[in-house]
Amino acid sequence: MAFFSITGCAMHLINALTPGSGATHIPALSYGEHPRHKFDLYRPEQGNNLPVVVFIHGGYWSSGERSEYRFVGETLAQRGYLAVIISYRLFPEVRFPAFIEDAASAVAAVRKIAAQYGGDPKQLYVGGHSAGAHSALMLALDERYLRAEGGSPAWLSGVFGLSGPYDFLPPKAKKVAAIFGPPERYPEGNTVNFVSANHPPALLIHGRDDTTVSVRNSQRLVELLQSAGSSAELFVSDGGHVAPLLAFSGLKRRRSDMLDALDNWISAPRQIDTNEDILAEAQ
Repeated sequence: MAFFSITGCAMHLINALTPGSGATHIPALSYGEHPRHKFDLYRPEQGNNLPVVVFIHGGYWSSGERSEYRFVGETLAQRGYLAVIISYRLFPEVRFPAFIEDAASAVAAVRKIAAQYGGDPKQLYVGGHSAGAHSALMLALDERYLRAEGGSPAWLSGVFGLSGPYDFLPPKAKKVAAIFGPPERYPEGNTVNFVSANHPPALLIHGRDDTTVSVRNSQRLVELLQSAGSSAELFVSDGGHVAPLLAFSGLKRRRSDMLDALDNWISAPRQIDTNEDILAEAQ
């Protein structure tokens, strides 16, 4: 694992090249007391009962800022979603699982206020890129995180990951060992260890030429989810680690098969679970 992010300078350039028309930006809403417990909303200029997409940025669990991902929020809003880009605490201030706990708190906060901004909390999706994809899938597969917020993965209509590491522990890199250690905790950070039949639908997107996080991470997780009876799809794109993320940029989004796949997946009819206990947990 070489590194999990594009430089901040490059991200700001991508933002500059991505037109923001058609989206309203509501910045710096709080979901906790820490300075990084903030999220930005992006919504279409019109519309109500919009699907809600919470996006968790990457950055090797140690860098990144929600403002760098403005282009993701604007693109999602322009495609008809209430988009949420979160910030969360980073290593070395915190270690695993603090960043996933933060994401769970953010999801709970968004669920409470989504309707105020035209979103439908019953159509709630969470996704992310790289390290953020790991957090997103952990929220969906390991029920402890959302349970700590008074809910469950049943809150989620679906989860998607771009270029995510899901089967990478024990690690090869010392920094990853420091983030996820001690070694006896490694099994708790490997997403593949939490597969069962009762997960939200998942869409995993990965570049076939990714040399930072091997595409095998997504392939293996999809295989395990499907074998367990969960709904899971794999979309393999051209390019490397950042290619799925760049699909949201102004350079790519108008002719992006990946974004079309994401739209089609979100708009697909869902099997609604009528089990009263599960629905009660999600209230």
